Amino acid sequence: MPGVLLTMAVGVITVLACISDVRGLRIPNLYVALIFAAFFPAFIFMPDAFGTWWEHLGAMLVFLVITYVMFVWNMLGAGDAKYGAALALWIGLQGLMPFVLYMAIVGGVLGVLSLVLRKYKPVKNPRVGSWAATVQDGGNAVPYGIAITAGAWGAIFHTGFAFHQLDELIRIIH
Repeated sequence: MPGVLLTMAVGVITVLACISDVRGLRIPNLYVALIFAAFFPAFIFMPDAFGTWWEHLGAMLVFLVITYVMFVWNMLGAGDAKYGAALALWIGLQGLMPFVLYMAIVGGVLGVLSLVLRKYKPVKNPRVGSWAATVQDGGNAVPYGIAITAGAWGAIFHTGFAFHQLDELIRIIH
């Protein structure tokens, strides 16, 4: 039961991260820390839901290296890199490729939406500092936390982790 609750909490945090990214182009470090910290008790409570610990730490490190390079090339913010690495810890090496693939696809869609926002300026009086305001004022911005979240969610369904969690929740309810 605690593992399922931790997983659900992480799901809620990913939604909050998306909202924060759209509203202010920031993902709070608290969200990253909570996702990271929740993994370890979840891993202990649900050993059959995860691979080995090194597969998960390895995925986190690989993702962190990839996103660090993107950060250095000014393609991604530091918050996005930390956020993605924390989610990669949950996903493990088995889900890393689907994670990156889904993330790239959604990131591309968000990039196109940024271009549309810049050209047509459809949002009237956007909140100062928001994605819409930044782009409509001529800045380059993509709330990549949305792409990272979509990639993570896609990977958890791809690997079967989400179905394992649903089965566990149904078992607990009955």
